[in-house]
Amino acid sequence: MAMDAARREALKMEALGITNYNRPYICEKCGGLMIFKGCGEYECEDCALKGYDDYGKVRNYIEGHAGANSAEIEANTGVSQKSIRQMLKESKLEIAADSVAFMRCEMCGADIRSGRFCQKCEVTYHREKEKQMRERIKGFGLENEEERRERQKGEKRFLREK
Repeated sequence: MAMDAARREALKMEALGITNYNRPYICEKCGGLMIFKGCGEYECEDCALKGYDDYGKVRNYIEGHAGANSAEIEANTGVSQKSIRQMLKESKLEIAADSVAFMRCEMCGADIRSGRFCQKCEVTYHREKEKQMRERIKGFGLENEEERRERQKGEKRFLREK
């Protein structure tokens, strides 16, 4: 039953685009709470045992084995290639500059080393998203001064009491 709930939660997070990366919550040694220290590293508040989430494991492996490919990383860390690709898309990791392997921009297909878009398409994507956002919130007080004046043209703003 608990496994069903955990699986449902994992599917829900995946659908929302939230990645957990197998974060350690409880210390394996003493059962204490694991506190985030940065860069995928966690430390037990009671016994100071260090633990790592998937990002921390991959990062530590790459630091010691520069130029490793995703299959090699998966074999030595236990982190799936799917998670590694997700970290690349989120720009948590970057493909080495001298690598022959690249990812492709989702808009134009250009070679990129991390993220989802090349620099040119990144700008285009964010401008389009900003334009869509402005369209959705139009009329909620965020119009420019010229639009406000045009809307109020000919209207009485204040009435005088006689």
